[in-house]
This record gives sequence, structure tokens and C-alpha cells, in this order.
Amino acid sequence: MKGFFIGLSKLILGVAIALILLSMAGVATARYFMGRLSVLPPKPFYGDEVPAEPAALAEVDPTTPAAAAPVVEPPPPAEPALEPGAYEAVVVQPIGLVMREGPGVEFPQVGGVDVNEAVVVLEEPADQTWVKVRVVANGQEGWVKAGNTRRAE
Repeated sequence: MKGFFIGLSKLILGVAIALILLSMAGVATARYFMGRLSVLPPKPFYGDEVPAEPAALAEVDPTTPAAAAPVVEPPPPAEPALEPGAYEAVVVQPIGLVMREGPGVEFPQVGGVDVNEAVVVLEEPADQTWVKVRVVANGQEGWVKAGNTRRAE
């Protein structure tokens, strides 16, 4: 009878240890994936956009004198006048917008617009399902779904 109780206690202890190990492995796996999913992916670049090189990563040329003359940047170009019927707007869609060559999903993508980015609405067809816009930052033009922009004050 004593051997039966020793065997039963070993069985119960073994099952308990196995459950503890499995739960710890589950917690470790969950923490690993939560950590991986909490990091945002790098920002995508559309069309002819060029990623800006961080100043900290730019290499310094040791042959250049330290007291070089500062580079004078030209003044920004004058803002062109808006075409008749066009108005300035801001993207309000939280995930941004996909720009297309024409007014429909069958047209290929030509770029994208981020949330809160300034655009100029160039054309609003009568059906008002798509609008033609120009991105103020880079001058790229394309069609986006209507209702995802708000007229700028």
C-alpha cells in the first residue's frame, strides 16, 4: 500500500510540474510576440520619395575643415495660385490614403498620402466617390476616395 501512495504522489507531482512548465513556456512565448508586435515597421516610401538620411548617421569627411562656410539654402518657391474650383484640404483618414492613376480601384497605385498631410483638391466629379488631389509636399497628383479629406480653414 505504501508503494501505491508513493507512485500516486509521483504521478501528481509530475503532472503539476509539467503544467507549470507548459504555462511558463506559454507566458514566455506570449511576451516574445507582444514585444515583436509592439515595434512599428519602417515608414514606406511611395513613388519618387527619397528617404531622408539622419544627420547622426551621415559620415563626416575628415579632410573638410571644421569652420567651413554655412550652406545658404534658397528661399522656398512661391506658392502657386490654385486653379478655379480647387481648394486646400487635409487628409483625415487615420491610416492615410492610397493614390491611384484614375477614379477607381481598377487603376494602379501611384503613391500614398499620410494622415494630416496637406493636399489640394483639384477635381470633384459629380458622383463624388473619388476626388483628384495634389500633395502639397511633393506635387504628386492622383485620385483618392472621397470623404477622406477635410477642407482646410
